[in-house]
Amino acid sequence: MIALVRTEFVKATVRLRTLVIAALLIGLPTLIVVAINARGRRADGDNGEGLFRLAQQSGLLIPAAVLSAMSGFLLVVVAGTLAGDSVASDAAWGNLRYLLMRPVRRGGLLVAKAFVAGVLIWACTFLVAVAGLVAGVILFGAHAVTVPSLPGVVNGFELSTSTLLVRVLIATLYVAFGYSGLLAIGTLFSTLTDTATGAVGATIGVYIVSEILDSITQLGTVRYGFPTHYMSAWQSMFTENHYSQDMVTGVVVQVAYLVVFGAIAIVRFRTKDIRS
Repeated sequence: MIALVRTEFVKATVRLRTLVIAALLIGLPTLIVVAINARGRRADGDNGEGLFRLAQQSGLLIPAAVLSAMSGFLLVVVAGTLAGDSVASDAAWGNLRYLLMRPVRRGGLLVAKAFVAGVLIWACTFLVAVAGLVAGVILFGAHAVTVPSLPGVVNGFELSTSTLLVRVLIATLYVAFGYSGLLAIGTLFSTLTDTATGAVGATIGVYIVSEILDSITQLGTVRYGFPTHYMSAWQSMFTENHYSQDMVTGVVVQVAYLVVFGAIAIVRFRTKDIRS
């Protein structure tokens, strides 16, 4: 299994697609930091809102602002691409049946591919945070952050540099783990079709639909079961100075999606007629 994972990991990381994604995930956070710096210098005093306004106080908060901007769509697209492409790409190239000629079980191969996709998704998330942190510290320095009080909403508080670093790490871990459900769904779709674009499109589509339905408050408690409902629960660590209970619930929801759809994907792949 270790050799299989190593082979799949090398094959996935040296692809041009992965290198382009890495370059994008380094360049875009850097561009966002430059834009935050430029906006902070505007004479009209319009410095943005929420985490973007606070981020101008310290580069240590920049990763949180960047994650808030990128986790809702771009990272979803990246994660959906890596998950949906895991099996379907080999089927599209006609390599899948040759992979299965090796002395390896189908379930083991699928787990190895999903594991590699998951590692790359986590690596992409951390790449965004690290790129934002480096660019942020260069432009804004590493300082404590003072959050002003909002009457009737939140009392003012200060986040020390050590607290910021710890919470940025927790936020990055939470965002990365938040794509566990997408990983399982994408892996399942990847076993259902021999077209990588179809699997990727379906995976991303599920999350877009989830976001749309989650915004309809009339659905009530049904929204709590959507995979995207708790994606931004981590932001209260920076804006309200407390760890939201929704973060725990969000982890439970992602585990449920990972187990259910991961099991379905394994059952489906074991019984699939491999022709390509």
